[in-house]
Amino acid sequence: MNVEIVKAQKHHLLEVLYIIRECSRQLINKGVKYWNNSLADYYEISADIAKGYVYLAKFNYVPVGTITLRPDEESQTLRIERLAIYPAFQKKGLAQRLLEYAKQYAASQNFSKIVGNIPVDDVGLIQLLEQNSFSRKEEQSMPLNEFKVVAYEFSR
Repeated sequence: MNVEIVKAQKHHLLEVLYIIRECSRQLINKGVKYWNNSLADYYEISADIAKGYVYLAKFNYVPVGTITLRPDEESQTLRIERLAIYPAFQKKGLAQRLLEYAKQYAASQNFSKIVGNIPVDDVGLIQLLEQNSFSRKEEQSMPLNEFKVVAYEFSR
């Protein structure tokens, strides 16, 4: 399996948006409410690409997955956001590869931990994080959006 993880460039914006849209459609159909109202828009993702926070997983040179790695220098924390794999390429170890990349990146930049908020009803992603040594921290309600998220953390 030829998988490459690269920093997204400005010309990758539509590919990133497409991957996130298709993944969100799949999750909405599975009843994961979080994806109904939390997706970043064109401008937010474009800004994150410009800052160098967005990465693509390419399978045989085709972009099929994405992850946003947002650094917080003050707290020495790396925040994972928008981990998404195009539905036809799920269950092939690509999300695992993106998480491994995040861990390597965090270590190379001396971040002490990796954090992220996961929808409580996204069972697949919760299992993936727990299999990769992320620990569950707390559950939070998002009152305006009527969903709950679980905070996860990985410490080196």
